[in-house]
Formats: sequence, C-alpha cells, structure tokens
Amino acid sequence: MNKTQLHESILNNSQITMESKIYIPKSILQITGSQKFTRDEVGKSESTVLMFPDYVLKIQKHTAETDNEVKIISWLKDSIPCPQILKYEIENDTSYTLESRIKGKMLCDEEYLNNKELLLDLVADGIKSLWKVDVTACPVTEVSPLTKRLEQARYNVEHNLVDLDDAEEDTFGPQGFKDPMDLLLWLENNRPEEDIVLSHGDFCLPNVFAEGKQITGFIDLGKMGPADRWNDVAIAIRSLDHNASGFYTNGKKCFDVIPEMLLERLGIKMDFHKNKYYKLLDELF
Repeated sequence: MNKTQLHESILNNSQITMESKIYIPKSILQITGSQKFTRDEVGKSESTVLMFPDYVLKIQKHTAETDNEVKIISWLKDSIPCPQILKYEIENDTSYTLESRIKGKMLCDEEYLNNKELLLDLVADGIKSLWKVDVTACPVTEVSPLTKRLEQARYNVEHNLVDLDDAEEDTFGPQGFKDPMDLLLWLENNRPEEDIVLSHGDFCLPNVFAEGKQITGFIDLGKMGPADRWNDVAIAIRSLDHNASGFYTNGKKCFDVIPEMLLERLGIKMDFHKNKYYKLLDELF
C-alpha cells in the first residue's frame, strides 16, 4: 500500500462506515492485518485513536511527548502495567504509535463510578504503584521537572496555545485570573518545593484501566516522568470529582468527592497550595 491508498473507517452508531479516510502506514498494516477498527471518542485529546481487537493506534502530531511515551514505556518494561509499543512511525510530522490493547475497563466506567470504595481503592493503588518505581534511572531527566514544565507553559501562553474553553469555570474571569499570562506569572512566582516521584502526568480516570479489583494498565504516557507527587494527586482528585459529580455524564451524580477519601488511602495529608498549584498548572496545557 502506498501513501495514496487509504484505510477507511469511522465509528458511527457502532457500525463501520466509509465516511472518513484515515491513512495508516504500510508497516503498521502489516501488523494489524485485516482486523477492523473503530474510532475511540473518549477523552479530550486531539489525537485520532483507532481501536482494533488486539491493538490501539494513536495518530497525532509528532511532538516531544510522542517520543517520550516510546522511551518511557521501553524503560518501564514490567515495572507497571502499560501497553507495549509494537510500532512507532513518523511521517510528514505525524506520529503513528501502535500499541498492544490493555484489558479491562477505564476507571470512569459505570462499574467503578457506582462503587465508590472500589474506585477510590483503585485510584490510590494506581498512584502508589507509580511512587514505588525508582526514577533515578528514568530516561526523562531534568534538573527540575517543574522548571521544564513552566518553560513549556510559557511557550503555550506566548504562542496562544491555551484553550480557554477547556478551563475550569473559576480559573479565568472576575473571580480568577485575568488571562493565561496572569496565571503563568502567578505560577512562576509561587512555585512549591518538589517532592519527586514517577508521575503519570495526566492521572485522570480514562487513563487507568482495571479488571475487578486489579489495575491492568496505564495509557497516554506522553507526559510521564519525574515530578512532584501532587502533579498526579491534584489531577486525580479533579478527575474523580468531575466524573462522580455528573460533569461528564449529563448530570448523573454518583457520589460526592471529598479529597481526604483519597488522601487517607495514599497516606498523605492535604497540601492546599500544591493541590491548587498543580491543577492551575494543568490549565496551561
């Protein structure tokens, strides 16, 4: 198959149609063979994610994050459950990452949202499993992970890459910051000391899979690397709140999220400054 030939498919009412043309490199088609795929619509990523019975193919703009995911997964090996990288191709500034498909359900599945105690246990288990990994040999190294993150945030702000429509309601406006630059300056002037662990980088419920009481895998590892432990804790608390409060389920509320319910399981106390800081930092990405 050459570059003018297109593999065609899109998910529409759970049926494969010919409404969208998606190019897939020949080297990847040699692995996926004749397996049909559907398009995953979960999450807010700008990536195109194709779900095969045995594989997941992520198609997105080639960035440092796409390279980072490949390096991190190779380094992790069996330290934590995560997909295997089966093929990584870059063509025309687009990355094609073919991964093995993780078994289980996302933690945002109704099975877990309807079982508060089990969900909280799984979130805590997932975070603690990351904390157990020795980051001293991590291939993604920075003198200060937060310094690097703030540099990336400044780039996003100065190049108008911050999506204001995706921000929390109270981040910007009369009760919040004037604009992304105002927020960036606050972050630069109020940075906390770092307590470095292995951080997922986007620890939200759709990025963690489980079967019953067992974590089966983490996905979307492009931001993974050394960082403060609250880089994950703050995002996990926010994700729990959004999913359980009905934010993503048309108002169907499952339970009230009290941060201490997770913090007790993690064996840490609330750090109000870091919790606020890392949620705000995430707004610039």
